Amino acid sequence: MPLTETICPAIRPERPAFPSHSPDLAENLLLQAKTLLGIFGQQAMQEMKDRSINLPPAICLTNNPDGTIALHSQHPQARAIRLWLNNSHDLRQQFHETRALFELLNACTPSKGYVPGMSFCIGLTSAGPLAYFSH
Repeated sequence: MPLTETICPAIRPERPAFPSHSPDLAENLLLQAKTLLGIFGQQAMQEMKDRSINLPPAICLTNNPDGTIALHSQHPQARAIRLWLNNSHDLRQQFHETRALFELLNACTPSKGYVPGMSFCIGLTSAGPLAYFSH
């Protein structure tokens, strides 16, 4: 055998063209919720930067019964944050869309579910946004 030839394996494992696991509803909702949370976080961070609102400390946002976004944590710039939240209609819409996806995701998770009195919150931190439910 000449030195220029190489030995090729006779059988090569082939990868499937598509993943063998198709995502279920909860996985699709999770992807959509994470994506929308990221978009919300980017917009909120830019709007806070435009208004010279600083992080840290982190900011916790929740929704009021009237549909507005409320500051649910203490912050040295609380007055500026409340003014910003009252006037940011696009951010309010994104908050509610994000909340709806996380509520659907929560309802799809067998070990979880709706508990009366739960509130949806988005925490804005220097590391990025965080979505959670609080009692």
